[in-house]
Amino acid sequence: MCTCLSQASIIMVGGGMMKGYKDCVINVDLTEGIITKEKLNPDYIKKYMGGEGYGIALLWNEMPHDAEPLSPDNILSFNTGPMTGTPTPSASRTSVCFISPLTNTIGASNVGSHFGAELKFAGYDTVAFKGKSQKPVYLYIDEQKVELRDASKFWGMNTRETTDAIKEELGKDFKVCCIGQAGEKLSSLACIFSDDCFAGRGGAGAVMGSKNLKAIAVRGTGKVEIADKDAFMAVYKDAYQQLRSEAYTWGPVHGYGTPAWVGGSNDCGILPTRNFIQNQFEKIENVLPYQLWNNTDKYSIRRRACYSCQLGCHKYVVMGDTEVGEMEYETLAAYGPRCGVDDYESICMAGYYTTIYGFDTISGGATISAIMEWYEKGIINKEHTDGLEMTFGNGPAMVEMTRKMGLREGCGDLFADGSYAAAKRIGGKAMDYVMAVKGMEISATDPRGASSMTIAFGTSERGACHMRPYAATIDAFGYVFPDLDINEPIDPFNDAEDKTWLKAIKEYFVVTNLAGICDFNVINVEMKASTIAELYTAITGIEIDKFELLRRAERTIALERALNYERGFTRKDDRLPKRFMTEPAIGGPPKGRVVDMETALDKFYEACSFDMEKGIPTPEKFEELGMADVAEQIYSLNY
Repeated sequence: MCTCLSQASIIMVGGGMMKGYKDCVINVDLTEGIITKEKLNPDYIKKYMGGEGYGIALLWNEMPHDAEPLSPDNILSFNTGPMTGTPTPSASRTSVCFISPLTNTIGASNVGSHFGAELKFAGYDTVAFKGKSQKPVYLYIDEQKVELRDASKFWGMNTRETTDAIKEELGKDFKVCCIGQAGEKLSSLACIFSDDCFAGRGGAGAVMGSKNLKAIAVRGTGKVEIADKDAFMAVYKDAYQQLRSEAYTWGPVHGYGTPAWVGGSNDCGILPTRNFIQNQFEKIENVLPYQLWNNTDKYSIRRRACYSCQLGCHKYVVMGDTEVGEMEYETLAAYGPRCGVDDYESICMAGYYTTIYGFDTISGGATISAIMEWYEKGIINKEHTDGLEMTFGNGPAMVEMTRKMGLREGCGDLFADGSYAAAKRIGGKAMDYVMAVKGMEISATDPRGASSMTIAFGTSERGACHMRPYAATIDAFGYVFPDLDINEPIDPFNDAEDKTWLKAIKEYFVVTNLAGICDFNVINVEMKASTIAELYTAITGIEIDKFELLRRAERTIALERALNYERGFTRKDDRLPKRFMTEPAIGGPPKGRVVDMETALDKFYEACSFDMEKGIPTPEKFEELGMADVAEQIYSLNY
């Protein structure tokens, strides 16, 4: 059943409808099997812009704040931004928002490919699901026709099989996102797959599986209208030039993709090795990307790009008869140095299993590195590993464990929900070797070599996340960014420095998730915040400057922290594992350094106007942001 509501404009600009947005949300009640359409909420747009901001506003305003992650009450939404589907560089992104089964915090996971643009072309900004279907279903969207269809025949298929089968049934021009077996089996590491891109972190795939939702298939033939095409083209040329002029992005990264980072990370002493016991890998030469690219007898590599992407960071690897898929820095680091493995064949096969079964490559590799340390320290033994010799450097054992985790097969069931959940089941000293924050495994940057990443990992609202922000570009790699008043290099080893710059960089990164553009526009501070503001103005017709742009990100972060606070998260949860505070880095520039967690938190909280114990904005800051109602609600809790 589909009830279509009127689609009057949400904001009037010069007598016409605001551009960039499609002003239409699809709401799907899976329990009742009812689909409705409604206008975008103008208050959400005004305060949070779109994308992740819109999805978090849905969680705050339309979901019980104590909803269990795998319950029907949890809302799972797919949210494009106003730039998604425009010619803006890398305007491909969709933010998937939910309550995370991995962390119990907000979940916000971002995916590229062509899905988000196609959703906009079909006429929609957001698709939101609640409830649980009695049987497997998928959502069919073909322009104005939207319906739930039986997915029983696809249940049990892996991600690629599902995508191929749906396209075979509907047509090759449909864009599909789906889950594999990990999502069906409710692994807390399960992700959502779309043409070898992933909404990878936090367990979005498990939430999808818990709702018996196998896939979404969309086809659209429309376009995203731009308010001022002449102004847009002028700003577009400037934005494109900013991207092309960044030497590292358009040199090694354009050539090798994100694996280009691995050598520099090792040189800077920030490459996690053997579960962060070390911060440099002595066998780094064996995993440098040229080893993969130059071995043409064994591997072939194809460049792939998401919608409107000039960079093409995705490098699609084929190894013999195995279509491995994208080889990313995080996959290479997680299944390579982090596990002490230096052979590409094992790294590729582990990545292949995460791809087809659909689970997070970062948490997958991190969990196996924890297993290896537990095994070597005698905390677990072969009875826990189905006889696998889980020592650091054992590539074949790592591959087989990855396969088992993806299917919850045998011992894989113990580890399929990540290292934190496994440690709670194992007991003893297992938790001492879990490198996670809020239950989410830390990704491939050692914070002992970049003070900014102490804060990025510790304070990320979704759990340890390297993209909120990837500020090692600034302090570890020495970039400056005058557009945000970073005019000289930042000391990567000083936890006591003023963190105002870091607050601005975090908001700058979050802006990409609101607008619907890729982090690669900002990861090496390529595109100016002022340029993004000019693009938004040209696209939508709404005047905005970089300060209001960052303010919308700040509001989104504030709302995420408010919801987390209601779910029991405070300053105590913004800390790194004790290894980083007690075990000095053993190599490279940070040799001998440990993290001063409390000083770093104090400085960042001060910059953000956070309450020093609650870890949320002060009432005064909430009021400044126009969110006094949120402050009144959460400060009455008195944790």
